[in-house]
Amino acid sequence: MSKHMDYMISPYPIRIIDPKVESSKLKLKNIRVGQAGHLPGRTLFRSGVVFEHWAIVYIVSGSGSYMEIGGKEQQVREGSLYFFRPGYSYNFGPPPGGSWDEYYINFNGTRVSEWLESGLIAGGNVFQAQSIVGLTTLFEEVLERMESGEPVDADRAALLLERMLLECSFIIEEKSWNSQADYMRQIREDLNLCIYGEMDLEQIAAKHHVSMSTLRRLVRRSSGYPLHEYIHRLKMAEAKKLLFNTSLQIKEISSMLHYNDPFYFSRLFKKYMGIAPQLCRNNI
Repeated sequence: MSKHMDYMISPYPIRIIDPKVESSKLKLKNIRVGQAGHLPGRTLFRSGVVFEHWAIVYIVSGSGSYMEIGGKEQQVREGSLYFFRPGYSYNFGPPPGGSWDEYYINFNGTRVSEWLESGLIAGGNVFQAQSIVGLTTLFEEVLERMESGEPVDADRAALLLERMLLECSFIIEEKSWNSQADYMRQIREDLNLCIYGEMDLEQIAAKHHVSMSTLRRLVRRSSGYPLHEYIHRLKMAEAKKLLFNTSLQIKEISSMLHYNDPFYFSRLFKKYMGIAPQLCRNNI
């Protein structure tokens, strides 16, 4: 049975379900649903809370605020969805005298990094999820599966969670693209400086206060290309302009773009432009 409590979190009975199955019994080894809960009429506001695992939170009704420490305070209302990520500190909850109806699921496992890379989860932002049909039902299904204590139901709960995250990823992606549009424009401007070697990738990452792995992820999400391939493509596009608009020799263009080996440069040009550089110039 789930736990029903009546104390300062809410004036109504709440449901908190802890995992009942040891991880060795699960068929899905790379993801595990942890504690899950439903807190109707939550009144408790929490400050400076740090979580050990990722969690997804959905507010069915009510209002309040959410802030990842270091970021800005964001308003939470009916239909809001947000994530907690491990190791970060949070302030969140309804205002004094207020309340909200909350579902949450925490989760962990090696698959989380894949979800993060593909945009199924994202920390630090509040998203509006009213457009996702049946989201409350999905949360209820996860709680019911976790409550049974059967290994197969714990696995099914993990699959339901992934389905839920896939549905949510569309609103996450939309907000992420809107909020990151100007940020990515600035990064692309700096990446363009790499064409002639005026700034290296480590400098760009440091300038924008991100790690190299985050820079790679941002560029791949924005362009579809791995970071170094994106740089090669920028350089080859510039080489094409130089072939069309100057009389520079191929080896001179190669050197200008910081390719010390003109044969390697020619192979890259053919790979990305579909034609050898000399033929490209001759086919103007």
